[in-house]
Amino acid sequence: MTRNEIYDVLTDAISAIITDDWTIARLNVQFLADGLEVECDGTYLTPEGELDQLSTDFPDEMIEALQELYLIRKKEGHPRANRLQIDLTAQGQFTTDFSWDQEIQDEEDHFNNGGTAREWMAIREAKYGPLEEE
Repeated sequence: MTRNEIYDVLTDAISAIITDDWTIARLNVQFLADGLEVECDGTYLTPEGELDQLSTDFPDEMIEALQELYLIRKKEGHPRANRLQIDLTAQGQFTTDFSWDQEIQDEEDHFNNGGTAREWMAIREAKYGPLEEE
């Protein structure tokens, strides 16, 4: 799959998930296990200015496209990234922003090494501060 085909799959999937009228959507992606695992969530803005959550019932094709995008970036030698933010307008314009989040990597390393959730919460708070309430 080419990069353009991947972006077509992603934009089509995001558009199909939103059943209401909307103006802009944001998809937040976390890549774990060197891109083999993908976690997503997101929001969209209605024409009235209300912020709603995207359904997390993402199609398998979308998750596979995200995994493929991760592998393409890695193969092309781009900087490491474990986060992707996609902003998509209802008219089909989109932007992508790849970034690195050390906290995500630290958490993954902790659990991969047999750490517990209780241990991680103490480590996380000491290193990154208290969790922000939403």
